[in-house]
Amino acid sequence: MPKNKSAVLRYRIIDGCLTNSMHPYPSLESIHQKVESQLEKAISISMLNKDLAAMKEIYGAPIAYHKQKGGYHYSEPDFSISEFPLTEEEREALDFSTALLQQIRGTRLFQQFENAINKVIEGYRISKIIGVSQRQFLQVEEPVRPQDSPYLEQLLQSIIHQQPLAITYQGYGREPKLHQFSAHLLKEYRNCWYVVGYSDRGKNLLMFALDRIKHIANSNSEYIKVEGFDPDEFFKYSFGITQIHEAKPEKVVLQFTAYQAPFVLNQPLHHSQKVLKQTDAVVEIEYHVYITTELIMTILSYGKEVKVIQPKTLKDRIKATVQEMAAQYQ
Repeated sequence: MPKNKSAVLRYRIIDGCLTNSMHPYPSLESIHQKVESQLEKAISISMLNKDLAAMKEIYGAPIAYHKQKGGYHYSEPDFSISEFPLTEEEREALDFSTALLQQIRGTRLFQQFENAINKVIEGYRISKIIGVSQRQFLQVEEPVRPQDSPYLEQLLQSIIHQQPLAITYQGYGREPKLHQFSAHLLKEYRNCWYVVGYSDRGKNLLMFALDRIKHIANSNSEYIKVEGFDPDEFFKYSFGITQIHEAKPEKVVLQFTAYQAPFVLNQPLHHSQKVLKQTDAVVEIEYHVYITTELIMTILSYGKEVKVIQPKTLKDRIKATVQEMAAQYQ
């Protein structure tokens, strides 16, 4: 068995080198560089040779040196130590890695990655324990059109290093405008990325959708840090991504049918959700939120399973929309 967590991680990296069909027959030097790069620390060549010997002993790995190719390989093409059930030490190593991810998860900057971190950890556990690809047994939700923003890393670095930016942003149906922008937060919502920061043009905190950013460049202006900025407070009354701080949040009461109630109670629509009344027929729930398009669309998505009790303005808007929808089918 591996003697420590570091050895387990080295074995996995070496295994990845030996099973990489794009770069077959890696030399000892290239494996050494890969291990050091992945671990971000130096190891000796003698340790690497000991690792190769240990993999043969522990896993029965058919590691061989190909003289003509000048590199190492598995003499059995389909062999991989990833097909072996996790040893106790490997489980401990995974738990150790999970603990590190937990530290990252606790920082505000990386809170948006929590779901992704959980998917990676659980998928890794399952795939290694059963010895096959997790996709045969586990399927996670993926976006229909994944958003790959070229500005995500640059914005992340600007937040970390407090580097002001010159951002050209074009909202839907509007002309592009240049902002001297001090980024404070990256937020993901429904597979789309947004950045919150101080704009010299707006003289306030603004939020930009990354897919509407036309250009970004470093700026010589001063980075303006908004003292007391708290992401949780910033989005406290937002239902979805929209925040309208010039408006006041409203008390919204929705009445769900007995059929829909369990789903809403199990997965609250908003952190302010509070049950006011529950019977065998209905459940009434209170929220304190901004009245936004996301809220209206969510209410409409429940169809006849929900009824707006208050405020009257929201009730009238939903009623008018439903009547317009019905008119489409007459």
